[in-house]
Amino acid sequence: QHIDAYRRKRDLIVDGLAEHYELAHPGGAFYVFPKAPWGTGEQFVHRAIENKLLIIPGKIFSEHDTHFRISYAAPDETIARGVEVLQKLAKM
Repeated sequence: QHIDAYRRKRDLIVDGLAEHYELAHPGGAFYVFPKAPWGTGEQFVHRAIENKLLIIPGKIFSEHDTHFRISYAAPDETIARGVEVLQKLAKM
């Protein structure tokens, strides 16, 4: 039951970002690791935070500052709002 809920949450994010972001479809994780559509991962994360969306710079997990990390261990309403903000930021 929990696995199905996380798959659904994952798909909400992946489907919501696929048009604007380069990202792999995660298998067993509870996060998505998209490439920032502009700037460095850290610059992009700062802009997301300015829009009241907390995501994590990829350089915390990698030597490259090109990606960011989104957890989908969150309520559906939070995920929907996050996807909306990320779609807007991709177009900047």
